[in-house]
Amino acid sequence: MKIVVPVLETEVKGKKLVNAHFGKSKHFAVVDTETGNVEVIENPGIHLPRRRGIYIAEMFKEKGVQAVLVKEMGAGAFDKIRNVMGIKVYLIPPEIKFLDEAVEAFKEMKLKELPAPNEEPHEH
Repeated sequence: MKIVVPVLETEVKGKKLVNAHFGKSKHFAVVDTETGNVEVIENPGIHLPRRRGIYIAEMFKEKGVQAVLVKEMGAGAFDKIRNVMGIKVYLIPPEIKFLDEAVEAFKEMKLKELPAPNEEPHEH
């Protein structure tokens, strides 16, 4: 199964950090849970002021992604990814900081499915 986690460019002791901001994440790690293969891809909508979720969702679909692991996700991205594309969204709890920990928790079925967008609207 292919899952995706937004990640930061910064690594700590060679371990990738989870990016709390989904739509603004520059990179996503596509992880094959069977092989352990990790492919880091660039956010195709990063330079857009809004509606990044559409581009991200389409890229996930092309990659055959079946689940997305996030700390938070806004309404637009949530709608495209979960409701339109049918990709499940799971919540990474605050204590999990690293990509490998998030993937392990998912494989052990410790993550809860995100029932609705949980990103706080930002004041512009």
